Amino acid sequence: MNTRIANATLDTIQALERAPSILKVKEAFRQAGDRHGFSAYLCSAPPSARNELTDPILFEEWPSDWRRTYFGRRLYVHDPMLKELFRTADPFLWSETMERRRCSKPERAVMWEAAQAKMTEGYVVPIYGVGGAVHVLTMTGEKPRVDIAARAELHLIAIYAYARAKQLRRCSGGTPVVLRPREREVLGWAAAGKSDWEIGEIIGVTASAVHKHIESAKRKWAVATRVQAIVEAIRQGEIQL
Repeated sequence: MNTRIANATLDTIQALERAPSILKVKEAFRQAGDRHGFSAYLCSAPPSARNELTDPILFEEWPSDWRRTYFGRRLYVHDPMLKELFRTADPFLWSETMERRRCSKPERAVMWEAAQAKMTEGYVVPIYGVGGAVHVLTMTGEKPRVDIAARAELHLIAIYAYARAKQLRRCSGGTPVVLRPREREVLGWAAAGKSDWEIGEIIGVTASAVHKHIESAKRKWAVATRVQAIVEAIRQGEIQL
């Protein structure tokens, strides 16, 4: 690792250690990923084939269309990178994993779908926490730089980013979020797979009103997607599946 890269890495680590919020953690990590051509990233507990709502996402900048496809079509059931994650504690590249594995047709189809979403290469960093809990930081792009120096830098930065985000999440956990009854109601129906229009028809309000209630819950938990809001509602005991 040359001096320029080492200095950039040190600057990023210092920014992560000083980050006052998860948003600032995300910004610092994004800058590091941008340097190497990565355009999307996700730090979360990995989904499982039985229940994808395993744990809140810590931070992310992930294509929303790909998220809907991935979860809506349950692609995680056949995702070869998810299977690789549970076989190794070492970081790995998508391309190297595909070369090494004998992938089934459904597994190859998942990777083809990812490529259509401009996610042709990825770098996956497994991170193990207290009690063996696993999180993963995945970064992807069309043509990222994935040489040894880039991987070493991103591996180190990923560990610091995860640790700081987890610390900030714990610190912010002291003030519980209280949902209004209507927010709790619409999240419950959203968790059951209902659209805004369907929820509106069920509870007698407009789809726009349903959307506003969900957005309010997302703001309270400082999350980016309704899936994350549902995860938090379940985790906090606000709703049940």
